[in-house]
Amino acid sequence: MVGVQGASNKWIDNFLFTKPGDGWVATGHEDLTWPAGTDTHSFYATCDNTNDAPTITDGKFVYTAPADVSEQKDLLVALSEDNEAGTPVSLLFKHALSSVKFKIGFDKDARGGENDLHITVTKITLHHIATKGTFDFAYYATNPWTVDPEDAEYKDIVIRLKNPVVFTPGPVDSFIALDDNYIDENLVGEVYVMPHKPTPWDSDGTEGHPLNNSYIGVTCQAFEYHTNSTPTFYDFIGLDEESDEEDIEEAKEMYVDFYEGLLSTDNDDWMYDKMLSMIVPTDEEWNRNVVLQSILDQRNADATANGTEENVEEVFIPLAMKNGFGFNKTNVINVRMDKMKHPNGKDFYAPWIPIIIPVNP
Repeated sequence: MVGVQGASNKWIDNFLFTKPGDGWVATGHEDLTWPAGTDTHSFYATCDNTNDAPTITDGKFVYTAPADVSEQKDLLVALSEDNEAGTPVSLLFKHALSSVKFKIGFDKDARGGENDLHITVTKITLHHIATKGTFDFAYYATNPWTVDPEDAEYKDIVIRLKNPVVFTPGPVDSFIALDDNYIDENLVGEVYVMPHKPTPWDSDGTEGHPLNNSYIGVTCQAFEYHTNSTPTFYDFIGLDEESDEEDIEEAKEMYVDFYEGLLSTDNDDWMYDKMLSMIVPTDEEWNRNVVLQSILDQRNADATANGTEENVEEVFIPLAMKNGFGFNKTNVINVRMDKMKHPNGKDFYAPWIPIIIPVNP
């Protein structure tokens, strides 16, 4: 705490107050008394429940919020002005940072009534988030934080879910809240970020618009399911083991057009692109049980071969906020998986509308 009499008589200079028993004490300043004079007093305080709360200098302090969620603290601040000497002083603390809670889902109506998609999410990452700023008590009642883009220490905040969240498409009001069942920090399912307005990733899907600025990364496995146990493999563009050279050249042209020439066809890998492949059942109800092959099958196989568990896909959603992360504010972010995109901004969901070739037409 800092206590100032009038404009400049700093008689409490960043004293650390603790509460070992019934009252608050400042070790080494047990004889603290009001100074002489008639000027009123202002008190500034910070608290993060440790002995290392930020030091206040000239009514300001600089703070860096940990990007590691497990190291984050709920930073509190208080200001009390125009206090007369000898009168009780109340310090009403506010949350200095901006807390973030999440809801996640896939808006069914946004994708034409999609029903069969299943998504499993294990990690959420807030990319390119400012972690450093300056707090000025002079603007305590409005917006006390200043974040310098040149010195904001932008980092990625990684939230690893202690339990995977699994969902299917539904209305927005059915989105799942990631509470303490999924995020165990502070037991309320929230993380803390520096109050600021992020610049969203520009993602129009064209070449030259790679990942940049602020966005949400979602580590997930996404697939559609079917009930048939013996599906037959076909791919999006109609190739199978009986396709001739003319069929392959036509399919290659479709592939190049689809990816706007951004992916190579120098070898045969393009024919096994998991975004273009699908499985159809062999039973007569193929039209009701069509399933897209998991886009992660190849990655799962690679992971097994390499002895790693990195067998999931990360997709991206621009982090667009009308007012940004506010001081003393709780933000609820709807992670809209129906808006997920590839790193170049291309719509992630669009390729999942296949040309269905039934086994027994």
